[in-house]
Amino acid sequence: MNKLFPDVADNNYMGAKSAYYFFILWMLLNTWRSFVHFTAEDAGLNSIANLIIFEGTPNPNQAIYLFGSLWGEVQVLLCLVSWVILVKYRSLLSFMYLIWLLEWVLRITLISSWHGLDDSYRTAPTPGVVYAPYIAGLLAVFFALSLKKIK
Repeated sequence: MNKLFPDVADNNYMGAKSAYYFFILWMLLNTWRSFVHFTAEDAGLNSIANLIIFEGTPNPNQAIYLFGSLWGEVQVLLCLVSWVILVKYRSLLSFMYLIWLLEWVLRITLISSWHGLDDSYRTAPTPGVVYAPYIAGLLAVFFALSLKKIK
């Protein structure tokens, strides 16, 4: 538990170097992804996630894009916290792995069962849905490696 919740938040990371370097790659990908959801006109929901464009009056897409953009905003803020930890508080790296792992596990389990979309809402498979189990698996492996004490 001390690796996950250290007494002192400092820059002394004691886990596997591979977990540290993977987290940097993970954050580069997530920072790009987050800014796309935050700034894209469609919040990346049609252009990347392959959701259909809805018809109606008033235009339902405006509300959908708003929530997609808000989700992107939260992702950008989580990325900001993650980058600060990478630069200044590396002892909290395992904790950030846990946060990202929980996000992907909850996406696969609870969120998909509560609010999952069938194929009638998509023009093609959504990359986040297709790759989510692999991403969660990778995050679990590197989370475990981040907890491993390296001499």
